[in-house]
Amino acid sequence: AMEMQPLKSAEGGEGEERERPRGGGGKEKSVLQSKLTALAVQIGKAGLAMSAVTVIILLLYFVIETFVLEGRPWLAECTPIYVQYWVQFFIIGVTVLVVAVPEGLPLAVTISLAYSVKVRTR
Repeated sequence: AMEMQPLKSAEGGEGEERERPRGGGGKEKSVLQSKLTALAVQIGKAGLAMSAVTVIILLLYFVIETFVLEGRPWLAECTPIYVQYWVQFFIIGVTVLVVAVPEGLPLAVTISLAYSVKVRTR
């Protein structure tokens, strides 16, 4: 025999149980997810630092080589050329940043999984 159940109204009657959305209001992160998030943030910060260091080193190298070692004076007509070099150095720094983050995230997953497997086997 089939049991008859009352239809749930849009207003939600007194005797009705309301369905809760699956997963609750806030999603809880697992330990591995929180570790991966922390590692991804660290990789992002390290990538940003390395790209900034790269730009600074390239700028210093250019300035020291051009104006100190070769002894060239700063000429107003050469300013667009100097700016062009500086833009290239900035582009290299952005490239380092853009490559570091996506390449670092799979590394973070691998490291986290290896660490969690290593900890559980003990």
